[in-house]
Amino acid sequence: MRDALLHRVQETIDRRRMLAAGEIVVIAVSGGIDSMVMLHLLLRLRTRYHISLYVAHLNHDLRGTESAETANFVRRQCEAHQIPVTITTADGRTLRDRRVGSLQAAARDLRYRFLEQVADEQGATRIALGHHRNDQAETVLMNLLRGSGVRGLGGIPPVRGRIIRPLIDCFREEIERYARQQGIPYVEDSSNQVLSYSRNRVRQELLPELAKRYNPRVVHILANAATILEAEDTLLNGMAEEELRTVLISRSREELVLSIPHMATLHTALRWRIIRRSVEYLREGRAGLTFQQTLAIDRLLLTGGAQGTIQAPGGLRVRRVGDGIVLSVGKSQVRDYVSSSALAVPGFTAIPESLLSLRSDLLEEWTMEELASDAWTALFDADRVGQDLHVRRWEPGDRFVPLGMGGRKKLQDFFVDAKVPRDQRGSIPLVVSGGQIAWVVGFRVDERFKVTDSTRRILRVRAATTGEQAR
Repeated sequence: MRDALLHRVQETIDRRRMLAAGEIVVIAVSGGIDSMVMLHLLLRLRTRYHISLYVAHLNHDLRGTESAETANFVRRQCEAHQIPVTITTADGRTLRDRRVGSLQAAARDLRYRFLEQVADEQGATRIALGHHRNDQAETVLMNLLRGSGVRGLGGIPPVRGRIIRPLIDCFREEIERYARQQGIPYVEDSSNQVLSYSRNRVRQELLPELAKRYNPRVVHILANAATILEAEDTLLNGMAEEELRTVLISRSREELVLSIPHMATLHTALRWRIIRRSVEYLREGRAGLTFQQTLAIDRLLLTGGAQGTIQAPGGLRVRRVGDGIVLSVGKSQVRDYVSSSALAVPGFTAIPESLLSLRSDLLEEWTMEELASDAWTALFDADRVGQDLHVRRWEPGDRFVPLGMGGRKKLQDFFVDAKVPRDQRGSIPLVVSGGQIAWVVGFRVDERFKVTDSTRRILRVRAATTGEQAR
């Protein structure tokens, strides 16, 4: 039984593919029981996984001599086990005198930056943290009280980037039992008893009360719920990323444009995730929207004829423009005009001014699935349109015959009807055949080049955002 925890951790590492042979692993060791047990377990497993270990300890300098003594304790333990270590002392006064955010959050952010720096310096591919299932339960409960969605209720991810949590499937009681059995030394952090910290109140007051009055297995239930929700969150994130490629009209560092007709066909949960993911994109991964802000953008998207602009913290602006919902941060920039270039048939053609690329394929035989078209997929009668095609911007006097119409229409009037802003029209690519517009990319194919019952070969051209292959 004394190796039950070792086997549990080994199973977690294998199932979640946390380690690979030859990797350097930076272990975050605070000196507390969780990190010391994790260090002990990884020492026992390093031969099995053929890994090298390196310890990192950040002295936050928030507990006076206690902080210094803990740092010395970690140093002595590393010397005893002959493990290299980096120990750094932070400026505790700067942390205490911060102007925004909680002390715990500031200390956590500083610790993560320190660990990433040590990992970079050592060429480490993994950073091991000592979070366990009780931490998971506490996090789920705290996030629930804050009003988090599925992502927050999924708790602490077992693997995120190069961060791994080998103890994530273990309970605190098991860790404490292992420490007693193995005689593992550790130090107590007095700040864990300070009830002004919300996590400590959840740990010492709320969870014990829930266990006493409602369900003695509340920690297990919350931790299990986190495991389920984390898996479902991963699945939904993957689906949202896939759909985002479909609904994305254009993208830059300052602006994202999503197709309203496409978004309107999606399940509500996917729309909300795409909206939040888009905002995170613009904010470079920082916190996105509140639930109410997400709902407001969704209502703007779904309400036909809606006007106005939604303003959100961080300089975010959201507005409807024609068939697109435009999310932008900072000052909106006018894009460059599309320059003229030949369209590769078959092949890829990049259009950097509009952040798009076009992929063309000649179909001699086809299925119904291959005939699916939308604003970003054009199907042409290959013999009518030919292969000598070009891409260019619109010019005054341009006309074409929009699919489904019997007569020619000025492109300028078409843009006005589609509510395309004047400053964006020059960045919309046109596919041209023999001087005639065959496709206004993202909008409409020309009636004269459409596929008919007599078509023998099809030229299919698909648009995708730069960096994403058109599918």
